[in-house]
Amino acid sequence: MSGLPRGLGWTLALGLVGLAFAVPYSAPDGTGMQWDALVLGSIALGSAWMAFRRIRLMDRVAARPWWPPVVGALCVAVAQFLAGLFPGPAFDGFGADDVVFLAGATTPLITCALLARRVIRTRWSALIVDGLLTTTALLVITELLRTPLLDPAGTPGDLRALVLVHGGCTAVLLGGAGALCAVSTQALRSAATTMIGAVAAQATGSACEAMGIVAPSPLWTAGSDLAVAAALLLSALAVHRAPLRTADRTARASAPVVGTAGVALVVLAMAGLPVALGLALAADQPLSGAAALGCCAVFALMALRLVLRIREDRRLTEDLVRAEEDFRELIEASSDGIAIMDGNYRLLFTSPAARTLLGIDGGREGAEDVTLMELVRLEDRTALRAATEDSPAGTRSPLLLGVLGADGEPRELEATCSERPGSGRRVLYLRDVTSRRRRERELERMAYTDHLTRLPNRAVLFQELGATTSAERCLLVLDMDGFKAVNDRAGHEAGDQLLVEVARRLHTVVRDTDLVTRLGGDEFAVVVTGTLADAEDVATRIVQVMALPYRVDGAVFAVGASVGIGVLGSGGGQLAFREADAALRAAKAAGKGCIRIAGADREENRVPVADYYERRAEGAMRLRLDGAFGPDHRLELVHALPAWSHAELGTLDGADIWTSSERHGRSADLQRWVIQHACAAAAELPDPRVGVVVSLPAGHVTVDGLAAEVAAALADSGLEPARLVVSFTEETLLTAPAALVGELEAIRASGVRLCLDDYGMGYSLYAQLARISLDLVRVDLGRLAAAQDLGHARQVLAAIVRTTDGFGIDVVAGGISSPEMHEAATTAGVRLLQGRALPHDLGPEDVADLLAAAV
Repeated sequence: MSGLPRGLGWTLALGLVGLAFAVPYSAPDGTGMQWDALVLGSIALGSAWMAFRRIRLMDRVAARPWWPPVVGALCVAVAQFLAGLFPGPAFDGFGADDVVFLAGATTPLITCALLARRVIRTRWSALIVDGLLTTTALLVITELLRTPLLDPAGTPGDLRALVLVHGGCTAVLLGGAGALCAVSTQALRSAATTMIGAVAAQATGSACEAMGIVAPSPLWTAGSDLAVAAALLLSALAVHRAPLRTADRTARASAPVVGTAGVALVVLAMAGLPVALGLALAADQPLSGAAALGCCAVFALMALRLVLRIREDRRLTEDLVRAEEDFRELIEASSDGIAIMDGNYRLLFTSPAARTLLGIDGGREGAEDVTLMELVRLEDRTALRAATEDSPAGTRSPLLLGVLGADGEPRELEATCSERPGSGRRVLYLRDVTSRRRRERELERMAYTDHLTRLPNRAVLFQELGATTSAERCLLVLDMDGFKAVNDRAGHEAGDQLLVEVARRLHTVVRDTDLVTRLGGDEFAVVVTGTLADAEDVATRIVQVMALPYRVDGAVFAVGASVGIGVLGSGGGQLAFREADAALRAAKAAGKGCIRIAGADREENRVPVADYYERRAEGAMRLRLDGAFGPDHRLELVHALPAWSHAELGTLDGADIWTSSERHGRSADLQRWVIQHACAAAAELPDPRVGVVVSLPAGHVTVDGLAAEVAAALADSGLEPARLVVSFTEETLLTAPAALVGELEAIRASGVRLCLDDYGMGYSLYAQLARISLDLVRVDLGRLAAAQDLGHARQVLAAIVRTTDGFGIDVVAGGISSPEMHEAATTAGVRLLQGRALPHDLGPEDVADLLAAAV
């Protein structure tokens, strides 16, 4: 049978068969061979062996209560073998076998007492009184039912003591077991109930044995044998149902649990006494002296039990009050808050610390009119509702809640919840973790932020590279050219200041959707959201802005940047990083200020900047013209930039040409060439209204004679001065000699217009407007706001238009790369627009064709 000890079923079946054959051939008076005793001895041995095998699996503490049944079963086996193998005369009174049998029969009471010790705070005085009360009541009932134990009718005098012992054993077993096992622990409840059944069966056997002495009959013998066999097997079953370990020794595990069987024995014994008295009075049966004495003893024991109950109740009340006071003092002294709330989040109780943490009025005794939901910040309410309504208490990790503390400062609380089943209340344990969370966030920031530049570090870069997105993205890896010389000449502190300035400049040329990170040393990386053309545009801006001189501690340094570009494709971020890094190495090998694209065939044929002057005769220097158009799409300005083209080696753009010219001391020649050719190209255009823009790049401007060069170029080309626009950036003004302002004023006095490029991206909006007279400003729309936030970019651009209108200055919106940006610039009131979405990278012939087509 499942769940039963091995061999119990076979022992029971064989025992019943053996008793069925043995009882008829065993004399009820004890004469002759007692075959039934031999069968009972065998059953006792089998029960002892089954119990012993189970006890060997238990730990020492768990096995302690179960050794007495094993000893008792062995005693019963010895007694039965003695009675069966050495029969005597009929009813020969007490013998060695009876003494051994009775000793074994009472061992279950020892087990019951040991089980009672497992209950926390066992009241032994009450258990003893309950046991005496039940035993006395059973003896009185026996006397009232005319089955006296002191003078059993028709029983020989020498056997009356034996009848008294068996009858008294019945009462003692039932009374003792019922009192001791009235309560038990949850873990021992099943084993204790089974043990009560074994004791009841043993008591039944003793009663049958007593009746068999008074009135010998095979039926009493059979009843006694079956009851003893049942007691033995139930004892083994009780051992099997006992737990193997006693690992849980907490107060909850040792709490008393009412045993139904034990209480039933006590209740039946006490209820049977008035029933027996009623039957005796109804039959006009006089009470014997023993019955009257027993009733007096029962009443006295009941009075004693009442006194004990009163004392116990008073002691429990005192303990409860003391525990409540201790608990309240503990709660009030604890820095952690404790609160109790109902199912509607209404706070039923809050400790002083909880009221402080939750920001509840300290003068309020309770918080009946406050709900936890209204104290928690809005963004945490959904999580609080999910933690309390969707999950049982204690099954979720601690919840973080944001509240406003009593001091008005925001706090972060860690809340742990517990609930007694069926109570409808939840206990919250609140701990202030504001400082800990602040430290954790700071540690997290330090783990993902470069300490010097405050840019995201390499870890953030590779997280971003590993993110899944449908948008096109490119990776730019850049390295500062000439940075080592700064550290060598001015020290590492100056180098650190320069790196901080590099980080600031990077943020001025990227969009909000792009990610700027520092890899380490003088290496940086930018993740550009957009196409390869967008990445090239960003890289060009980076090279240009990094080429501007740096002022650190009063000294001026000229460093630049080389950029490698890789496309984030299906190969993943690691592959894109390797490709961009390889492209950076190719850019460094080509010279300073170069841009290289990973895997681009045209990059393989690109001429190194360092070899430009050695091979310039092999190529052709030309002007690259980018158009600036009005809202009606009419061409009004062309921006002239130098470009060098080679049939095999590709094209060198303006930034590379200026860098190489500066290295060879030929910036003045290049400046003169650009001004002269730009004026000549504009003079040849078929539309006399179209002007030309010439840029003065920061760090490459030759100030001496600049106004004279412009005047000579205008005179040679015959171009009207108003059609020429000289453009410069705020960095140009900051890094060039102070004489530049005077030269620019002289140029403007001749009728040439001046334009401030990258307006709004420098140090001040108004300082340069007050310093120098301007005619135009150029604003890069792509750098004002993210591409997905054109509304904000339009607002900023409209504010710039309103500001410059007050100075009589026109605005050119650059970086127009989409129809949406074109519309945003137009609605902001801009008169001129420029960018990749409009015609660009044109030659003079292309501009002439464009103007002819517009006629």
